[in-house]
Amino acid sequence: MQLFLRDPSYTDRLAAFMTSVGRHAVVTAPDRVEVDEHDDELQRLEVEMYLRVWAVIHPDADVELAVG
Repeated sequence: MQLFLRDPSYTDRLAAFMTSVGRHAVVTAPDRVEVDEHDDELQRLEVEMYLRVWAVIHPDADVELAVG
């Protein structure tokens, strides 16, 4: 799963946040974070839940989830 950020200044913080909640997160571009290696429905739902928490903590950081 890839996470795309509109503002690249949040990329490292998002990767650190995802790592802190137990996800394997790697920065793959200035505006992109790759999360985990497998794309299954349960993992996608879990990542979406974490992104909701992230949005509360960082309301200015737009993140788009791309699966596949």
